[in-house]
Amino acid sequence: MTQPEIHPRDLIAGLQKGLALMQLFSADQPRLSVPQAARLSGLTPSATRRFLLTLVHEGFAETDNRHYWLTPKALRIGQAYVDSAQLPRMLRPIVEQVARQTQEHVSVGTRDGDEIIHLVRSRYSHVSSLSIRPGSRVPMYCTASGRLWLAWLGEAEREAYFARTPLCQLTPYTQTDRGWLEEEIGRVRGQGMCIVDQEYEIGMRVLGVPLFDRGGRLQATLTITTHASRLSLDEMRLRYLPTLYEAQALLKPVLG
Repeated sequence: MTQPEIHPRDLIAGLQKGLALMQLFSADQPRLSVPQAARLSGLTPSATRRFLLTLVHEGFAETDNRHYWLTPKALRIGQAYVDSAQLPRMLRPIVEQVARQTQEHVSVGTRDGDEIIHLVRSRYSHVSSLSIRPGSRVPMYCTASGRLWLAWLGEAEREAYFARTPLCQLTPYTQTDRGWLEEEIGRVRGQGMCIVDQEYEIGMRVLGVPLFDRGGRLQATLTITTHASRLSLDEMRLRYLPTLYEAQALLKPVLG
């Protein structure tokens, strides 16, 4: 969908800054002081304090007068998308169908900035993974969904991504060599699929395919996650790729 051109004079700066502050909170920094939040956001300490107090007043944050943290009410913002957006509802029947056929966990992810966010996950799952919760975010360079997105980025955009993204060794299997990653991304594009073996989480193997709309534009990814003890990489490809390709074709009209 084409986004309308928005003039800067039509933007509400206060809303932008408040939303930006909320996104500073994470698993690594669940609580922030005013100086910390100011440094991370680029706002002045006085402005940061007012924004944080506004979040407290509206019930989206709490404070002990030194640190601030988000409340469960903040979940309403993300839940509003899940409840109102048509795409997750349209994707779910196919996701559940693939899960029934494979008896594996299935999810759909899309790109949000430099991360992949999971929009839909199957109700069936025999794996316990932090990366497949609805709304969870994962890096692009070491995940199947992420490498699929990187494979369909333009060369300049992919170069910019690697220039600003630290390639961290998240597990003993994580590939962090830039040259290897570039070659692998090329293979992913050529093969039209991606398989990642325990690079983001120990014990988890993920197989994914891109989901294109009728215009050939990448809109999302469809992935199957299984435990490494269940299947070898070759078995995973042979057993599940046909089902993923069938779902890929079924979902093309849904994606527009």
